[in-house]
Amino acid sequence: MTPLRILYLDVPFENESGGDKNRSRFLWNVLRNRFATDLLLLGRKATPDRPLWTKHKPLALLAPQPARFPNPNSTPQFAPQERETFRSLISRNRYDAVFSRFCTPWELCLQAAGAAHAPRVIVDVDMLSSRLVALSWARNPSIRRRWFLFEKWKLRRLERTLFRKPWLFLFTNRTELEIARAHAAPTHPAGVFATLPNTMPPAGREHTVSRKPVILFFGSMDSAANIDGFEFLVDDVLPHLAPALKRHAVSIHVVGKNPPASFQERLTRAGADRVTVVGGVDSIDKALAESLFVLLPLRIASGTRTRILEAAAQARAVVTTPLGAEGLDLDAHVLLGNTGEELARLCIRLLDSESEAETLGHRLRENAVGLYAPEAVEENLAREIHSFIRTGREEPA
Repeated sequence: MTPLRILYLDVPFENESGGDKNRSRFLWNVLRNRFATDLLLLGRKATPDRPLWTKHKPLALLAPQPARFPNPNSTPQFAPQERETFRSLISRNRYDAVFSRFCTPWELCLQAAGAAHAPRVIVDVDMLSSRLVALSWARNPSIRRRWFLFEKWKLRRLERTLFRKPWLFLFTNRTELEIARAHAAPTHPAGVFATLPNTMPPAGREHTVSRKPVILFFGSMDSAANIDGFEFLVDDVLPHLAPALKRHAVSIHVVGKNPPASFQERLTRAGADRVTVVGGVDSIDKALAESLFVLLPLRIASGTRTRILEAAAQARAVVTTPLGAEGLDLDAHVLLGNTGEELARLCIRLLDSESEAETLGHRLRENAVGLYAPEAVEENLAREIHSFIRTGREEPA
């Protein structure tokens, strides 16, 4: 049987780090192992000191242009020559499907769906962008932050249009799938809405290193979610937690790329000497393995929290909010608190009982492996794709 042909659209991911890039690598590996898949990248040009790929060279590298009003800032446009390159690839290779990571290249998805030999369109939504900016706006609605309000309106307008298309939409989070379906197509959706959870990191990455007296808060520190999380940590959690940190001689390390200068300024104003802004590190797995446990004080989030799965891979206990654990069936194996005082109390509980922290970490890993092993998720994804493309072929012309 001739394998299905798929064109995979994504931003550069092969030599990049981060939870979203882990998902990209997983999707790309599944697609190229299960189907005849070509790669098309969207982004900057490669440079000698920062290559975009090592092994998997794309058919083309398209350069997105800044969005034009009234489109959301996160959904760029494409110049005529880029659209022509894409059209030529679709026409020449007669793909069965175009698989787009995120809704970012929405113009290209629409172009593919309207081609003479129209491939089926699959969109890995991953996270509901309108919800992310809506939560950011709700945290602090003000004239200075009105960008979040305008972006929310623009994103909802675009999502309402896209989610009514006869495409396959993949969400990491069942809650967000239902929000999207109710918002865009509450009665008779033309497309297929399905969940595709994130997976555990590849096996064999557990580090055996000495523990340090450190609680870890990690992620890309230039995101709105983590900036708010840092403010929540300093303003609401730390006042209740600081005495216990001093008593146990423990510090909180804030690890992740691009921390704003305002982080250190906020710590100085608060007189917080038990929090260190580390910034980027060579190995987040090693940082996790060295920590006592993980604290994720998230009030803004979307999709599923790959950070919990990364912590689980290193058998580290996690303290977070209900929103921070949303999208994962692991609530019974993480400690959840809504307020700063509740999160602090849970951290103190683990500081007072190293054995409980150890037990929770190992239970989290055992259950995460059982639910989010890459092999099981891969089988479900391949089955979903085959079913969607086969259904499209059976539809009358």
